[in-house]
Amino acid sequence: MKNFFKGNRLLVITILFFLVLVTFVDKNNLVDSWQVRQNIRALEDQKAYYLKKIAEDSAVLENLKDDDYLERFARENYLMKRTGETIYVVK
Repeated sequence: MKNFFKGNRLLVITILFFLVLVTFVDKNNLVDSWQVRQNIRALEDQKAYYLKKIAEDSAVLENLKDDDYLERFARENYLMKRTGETIYVVK
């Protein structure tokens, strides 16, 4: 192995230079590519979260068209009451 490095020193230096160039210096280097992939994964997770929230909110919006559900929703979330009622909040 030592004889290989002695005889092909220029080849080894060229390969090392190429590896450093591809890993750190190049426009499309490996470090930046890894960071972009991490960012894409995070954005895909956010996309999935917001699509789930949209589906949940769409279901609630559809249910709010029903008067009984609308009244229950208003009472639970906004502490609304009918005339003459007393509300006790228990947590």
